[in-house]
Amino acid sequence: MKAIRTSLFVIALGICFSIGMAGADAQTNSDKAANAGATEKGNSWFKARRVADKVWCIDDKGNDNMYLVEGSQKALLIDTGIGAAKLGEFVKTLTSLPVTVVNTHGHPDHAGANNQFKSAYAHPLEFEAIRQMRASGSGKMYENAAKGASAEDLISAEEAARLPNAELLPVKDGHIFDLGGRKLEVIETPGHTPGEIVLLDSGNRLVFTGDNSNMLVWLFLPNSTPLEIYLQSLEKLNRRASEFDSIMPGHGAPLAGSFVSEQIACVKSILDGTCKGEPYKTFAGNSSMCKYKSAMVAFDPNNLRVKK
Repeated sequence: MKAIRTSLFVIALGICFSIGMAGADAQTNSDKAANAGATEKGNSWFKARRVADKVWCIDDKGNDNMYLVEGSQKALLIDTGIGAAKLGEFVKTLTSLPVTVVNTHGHPDHAGANNQFKSAYAHPLEFEAIRQMRASGSGKMYENAAKGASAEDLISAEEAARLPNAELLPVKDGHIFDLGGRKLEVIETPGHTPGEIVLLDSGNRLVFTGDNSNMLVWLFLPNSTPLEIYLQSLEKLNRRASEFDSIMPGHGAPLAGSFVSEQIACVKSILDGTCKGEPYKTFAGNSSMCKYKSAMVAFDPNNLRVKK
């Protein structure tokens, strides 16, 4: 019962928190030429814009950011959104390369469309959350999420239910996605969830952070780690700060690489008692929130340190 409640909670989080298929079909030469020069593409649900060289940020109707990163041989889709629309088909309009999928974590606003792809990589600690999300029938919420979108861009709950589960493939610290002339490294950053990962593209000085480095990070959820574990993850990422200039977050606009140091200062102020926190109330429950410069952390005062 606890697992079911947690799964339903996480599904609600994915819908409410708002701030290719393995090989894509070949495009015509004219399509490729047009796509190469495009800076924005979209339909009634998705809006994609180029945010860096060969990097598309896909807006999931305001719910979250997904990223499509291209190398010379493959493309990497980072997260799959809430799964209300035909993501697999939309990705084909952005690239003609074979697409590999990776989830930064298992929340349904980041793994909701996994079943539109043959397989998806994720940290093993996120497998259960991803499976529970599918088993609990997240497709039932599509109608509410889909208001204002064209039916041809959406995937119905019935259609989604007929799709097989994506095979979940494990990644851990140090795993390299080699896209051909472009490599992204997995860095484990537990905090928001136990198996949260970020992906470092040091060759292009970018890091894709899921929900590890948004302007506001939720650390009060049922499966969030103690705050001191999150601090360790931030410090680990900050030790690689010389390798990235820009942060591509799971929600909101790109951030400067220096933002991680602001997050560290914010968390330290909570742990040393400098910031007691203001009340922070959400549909997901009540918590406390502290802010340092641009960084905000919502936390559970009873889950600051690892229990001895």
